[in-house]
Amino acid sequence: MGITDLGKEIIRLRKQNSMTQNDLAQDVCTQAALSLIERGQTKPTLETIFFISLKLNKPISYFLQYLLDDNVEYINRTVSFIEKLAFKQRFNDVHQLTQKELRSMENNNRTWFEQYLRWMNVISSYRLKRENYQMTVSLLKDLLKEEYFLINQKGFLHFKILNSLALIHGENDNLTSSLMYYNKALKSEFKEVTPSLLRQPEIYRLRILYNKAKTLYDLKKFQEALDTVNQGIKESKENENISMLGNFYYYQGQCYEKMNGNCASIKEAYRNAEFIYGFLGKDNYLNIVREKKKGYLDDK
Repeated sequence: MGITDLGKEIIRLRKQNSMTQNDLAQDVCTQAALSLIERGQTKPTLETIFFISLKLNKPISYFLQYLLDDNVEYINRTVSFIEKLAFKQRFNDVHQLTQKELRSMENNNRTWFEQYLRWMNVISSYRLKRENYQMTVSLLKDLLKEEYFLINQKGFLHFKILNSLALIHGENDNLTSSLMYYNKALKSEFKEVTPSLLRQPEIYRLRILYNKAKTLYDLKKFQEALDTVNQGIKESKENENISMLGNFYYYQGQCYEKMNGNCASIKEAYRNAEFIYGFLGKDNYLNIVREKKKGYLDDK
């Protein structure tokens, strides 16, 4: 899909609604501008698409799939590759790739792909220590400007940028700001304007809950941390996803300890964490819980 297909679809829907170009263009743009859009010779702004969607009685997401997904296959491959590099912490490769892609782009209307590349470029720059804490926060906040609101809804990018801000504040001991961004992220809606290219939003939400719980624990707000952990356990079960479950149980035990909870509850939490880590093959975490919580695990 691309702007040519977008133009053809607008023509089809316009005719289906028995509208002339002049009818559709009224209060939206000039007839000449609409003619260029329909011929696929120009990319309309998000504002224009919004008003066209209203007049053609279609959700804006219907048209954004054309506007934002020009060359979808290439974008999917590139995003997937960047995600794999980031997962392996190959941030120098991420930085070089995103820089190369950004240099090749025209400075017209920003697309979702460009917004995604800018986000990953900022993160890789920070991890490579090419940008300091303050500048990184400033650049990430720029990506959350109101003008990018619609773009950021795709691929729950808004949510991911908030998560990045929370993590970076936490790493720099600004736990209050970190907690603020975790709460903002958890309040975000996970409805997307177009299907996600990446993982399901529920998985990212579980990560956010875990990171929030850790931050609350570090702030010595143990009851709030425990409440967040229990919410994470509940949502893990509801979503049939155990990727973060071991971590939740580990911090459940930590909170019980700090709150002088009963020994049986503490033991159960750490044994659950041990089982999940073993089942998932997370040997590093398994060794940590067995070494640090040996007293609770040995007494079976």
